[in-house]
Amino acid sequence: MRVRDLWHSEVPDPDDPEGKRRIKVQTPKHPDRGGNPKAKRWLACWDGPDGKEKTKAFAVKAHATAHATAQEADRLRGVYVDHKLGRTLLRDYAEKKWLPAQVHLRPNSAGTYASHLRTHVLPMFGGKRLGDLQRSDAKAFVALLADKLAPSTVHTVFAVLRSLMQSAVDDGMIGANPCARVPLPRVESRVIDPMSPADVLALADAITERYRVTVWLGAGLGMREGEALGLTVARVDFLRRLVHVHEQAQNGKLAPLKTKASKRTVPADDLILAEITRHMQRPGWQAGPEGVLVTNRCRRIVRRGSFGDCWREAVEKAGLPKGTRFHDLRHFYASGLIRANLNPKVVQSRLGHATMAETWDTYGHLFPDDAEIGRGAIESLLGSASPEPRRNSEGS
Repeated sequence: MRVRDLWHSEVPDPDDPEGKRRIKVQTPKHPDRGGNPKAKRWLACWDGPDGKEKTKAFAVKAHATAHATAQEADRLRGVYVDHKLGRTLLRDYAEKKWLPAQVHLRPNSAGTYASHLRTHVLPMFGGKRLGDLQRSDAKAFVALLADKLAPSTVHTVFAVLRSLMQSAVDDGMIGANPCARVPLPRVESRVIDPMSPADVLALADAITERYRVTVWLGAGLGMREGEALGLTVARVDFLRRLVHVHEQAQNGKLAPLKTKASKRTVPADDLILAEITRHMQRPGWQAGPEGVLVTNRCRRIVRRGSFGDCWREAVEKAGLPKGTRFHDLRHFYASGLIRANLNPKVVQSRLGHATMAETWDTYGHLFPDDAEIGRGAIESLLGSASPEPRRNSEGS
C-alpha cells in the first residue's frame, strides 16, 4: 500500500555535494505551476490480483490511505474488485458478455430473457454504469414494474436483472449484487377453476381447422402447447391406443422436453384418436418436418407466436374470458382424471409432473375432501375383532 503526492516530488538536493540529501519540489500538476487547482492531490496505489499496480486519486490524504489499505485487504481475502471495471455500461456488459453466456438456457427461456432485457431492463438501466447501480435503484425498478405488470411477471423480469448483476459480481466488476434482498410483490396462488366441456367444444369449433386437433390434444391428453405442436405421427400408436410424448416444438424446431418426467406415454380415448385421424384426413394434409402432426400454412413446424394469434382469436370467438390459455385445456384434462377417481400418483404420471408435490399443489383442491369419508373405517377394524386371551407373564 502506497500514497503518492501528485503535487510534489523528491529530488536530490543540488547543494549537497554527496548527493545524499533530497528536497521536495513542485510538479507540473501543482496549481502554482499551472496545474488544475481542483485536481485531486493524493494518489492511492496498491497491487491488484494480476500483480499490476492500481491507482485512484483523492483530495484528502487520509481518504487515499484508507482506500489503499482496504484494497490491499480485499486482495488478501480474495474479494478484490477492480472499480474501473464497474464503469462499464450495463448495456455493453449485458449485450456483449452476459446474454451470449446464457448457453445453459433452453431456447424459450433464452428468448424470454432477451425480451425482458430489451423491453424493461435496458430502457431503465442501459446507460448506467454497473458500479453505480444501488439497491435503491433496484427497489424503484420493482415499483415501476409492479404498476404495469402482474406480480408473477415482475418476478420474472427482476430475475433477469438480478442474474445479470450477479454475473458482474462473479466477474469481479462490482463488489455486491444490488438486487439482493430486494422485496418483490407477493404472488397469490392461483386456484384452478377448470373450464367446462362446453367451453372445450366451443374452442374446438372456433379455432382454425388447421389447429383444431391441438384443442383435443390439450383437453384429451393433457399435452402442453409445445408438446401438442411437436407431436409427430410416429408417436401416435393407434393400435395400442397410446400417445408417446417425447418432444416439443420450440422456435420452429423439435426440442427436448422440459424435464425427464415430462417424457411420458398417455392412454388415448377413442374420441381423441378419431380427432387425430380426422386431422390427418383433411384435404392436402401431410406430415411436416420430422413427421410433425400439425404444421403452419408453409408446412413447417408451428411457432408459438403465430399459434398464439390464432388461439386468442378462437378464445374471443368462443366467448371465453380474455386471457384463457392453452394450458387451461391441460387443467381440464387433469380435472377429468380426478373426477374419474384416478390415483393421484397416476395423475402425476399422466401430466408429466416431476414430483407429487407439484401435482398436489396445483390440483389438490379438486380431490374429494369430505369430512365423512373414512368415517367408520377404524370402527370396522376394531369392532369385528375379538380380544386374544392375555398370556400369564410368569408362563404356564
